[in-house]
Amino acid sequence: MKFELVDRQGYIPDLNYGTSGQELSCFIPSDYPFQQVSYNNGEGEVIIDKHTWHFFFTQEGIGIQLVDGVVSLKEAEHFLLSIKSHIWGETHQEVQIFMAGVTQK
Repeated sequence: MKFELVDRQGYIPDLNYGTSGQELSCFIPSDYPFQQVSYNNGEGEVIIDKHTWHFFFTQEGIGIQLVDGVVSLKEAEHFLLSIKSHIWGETHQEVQIFMAGVTQK
């Protein structure tokens, strides 16, 4: 599954990357323990609850892809809403969540 968090105004707050080995903490709410697997130039992969997630920037917002593991749509929605609140704040109402198709070759 691939998702995008997009602000209707095109606004992405300045992200404060974490320390070395924890750079992607800027994407992940504090109540989600994670292990960073990779990081390169503002994007990378983390393991959260035995699921691998890839965080990256898109032309319009922030992309989040479930790379390995299975979650329900409800679990994914809860996770994405937590990320949205973590990055944009609780009261910001302009962020939309999109689910994008992933093609297999």
